[in-house]
Amino acid sequence: MMQFMSGSENAGSVTARFEPVEIGLLRLAASQLIDLLEAAETHALGTSGDPALRRLLPDAYADDPEAAAEFRRFTADDLLERKVRNARCLLATLAEEPNADIGDEPTDAELHAAADAAASAEAPVTIDLDADDVQSWLRTLTDLRLTLAERLEIGPDGVPGRSADEAPFLNDIYDWFGMVQESLVYAVDV
Repeated sequence: MMQFMSGSENAGSVTARFEPVEIGLLRLAASQLIDLLEAAETHALGTSGDPALRRLLPDAYADDPEAAAEFRRFTADDLLERKVRNARCLLATLAEEPNADIGDEPTDAELHAAADAAASAEAPVTIDLDADDVQSWLRTLTDLRLTLAERLEIGPDGVPGRSADEAPFLNDIYDWFGMVQESLVYAVDV
């Protein structure tokens, strides 16, 4: 089971411990986030057909489309680049590069293969995160939760538009990412 402990050597550092299946899930999700972000066309983000992208990069001016487009023109490339860099940092701490074979919407076979591969290694994995790594993890976990929230149609009230029966796996992952994020914040804050 996932666990974070405050690092003893440097302020802001953390030691994390994950089960292999959890590592596989983090790798899969971060790889898919990178694929989603790298496929985004910055000039079309404001009108993107993917609501998850709009949630990750919302309009700066909701009541002024022209100002929002102008702001996006100057900021979107940098924001996308930073989000990708943060997700790659998470993957690097897990000692694996993103898997280019996994698409935006994984098939059940891809999810099971990732879980099976991770479960084949039995020992928990310990990861040391420095202060910069911790920040990249927190930002990436936020982006993953925002993406899943959009897929689950979770609005400002926090209530999913899709029931747990419609998307049980996504609901569980969303909740688990929230636990990971909360545990990491707590470890840094202690």
